[in-house]
Amino acid sequence: MQNITTISIDLAKTVFQVALFNKYGILKSNNKMSQAKMVQFIALHPEALICMEACGTAHYWGRHFQQRGHKVLLVPAHIAAKYRTGNKNDANDALAIYESIKRPNTYFVQVKSLDQQDLASLLKLRQGYVKQRTQTANRARGLGLEYGVKIPQGIAKIRKHLPCFLEDAENELTTSSRFIL
Repeated sequence: MQNITTISIDLAKTVFQVALFNKYGILKSNNKMSQAKMVQFIALHPEALICMEACGTAHYWGRHFQQRGHKVLLVPAHIAAKYRTGNKNDANDALAIYESIKRPNTYFVQVKSLDQQDLASLLKLRQGYVKQRTQTANRARGLGLEYGVKIPQGIAKIRKHLPCFLEDAENELTTSSRFIL
């Protein structure tokens, strides 16, 4: 880190904040750039150390820059935030990312490979479905209680007992509530 250019990037969807530091750690520029301009700018600094927050698109950009010979450090967002001075804005965030990498106890997030990204995406998708299933089950239990029907807790119990409650003509479920449940 002492002998190379360091580029700190505050990632975004369209406009990126890019801070350039020389090998002595002196800030040379801190500018907003489009994606195309950022890629061109970084190409002018071969084998630079590039640091970014570990947030949305960080792994994509990390792979992109690594393939072009750069060393990439991804800093967890909560760590970079500790080193921000002044108001929260893109320019200060880019400086905070750089400050955080200089600290001896800072740990970094590894850039995910495409296979790791696929597995992480699959896990996130599954977690989302499980959460939605739980929300739906709780919603059904709450609606059932409004009609005096106490559906037991747990997905397996709901699957087992809900059809019985729907077929029971003696409870207070209306035609509409049976359709909803």
